[in-house]
Amino acid sequence: MSTPNVAEVKNQSRVNQAVLAGRVNAVRKSDDAVFTEVTLPAPDQYSAPATVEIRSRKRLGQIGETIEVSVVCGGYRGKSFQYVDKDTGERFTRRPVVNSYVAVED
Repeated sequence: MSTPNVAEVKNQSRVNQAVLAGRVNAVRKSDDAVFTEVTLPAPDQYSAPATVEIRSRKRLGQIGETIEVSVVCGGYRGKSFQYVDKDTGERFTRRPVVNSYVAVED
């Protein structure tokens, strides 16, 4: 039985997991968790880049450094709020979905 190489291991993904790559913008520590704000590359020159926050137990990188990390994707429904349509005056109740990413660590 042969050992899989790094590329093969990297391509194996599990349900609700992803690999995120981008530049570290900020790092903050709260209790036992480290929160790393990462700007992902824009898909093309006309689109704005996405920004995500990754929770981990240890620091993922220094500010300005480009990182690549496997994450578990999750999320929850946020607190509902009232929204008034400016054109019609109609009131709506909205409930945002908040995405969360947790680094896969050994």
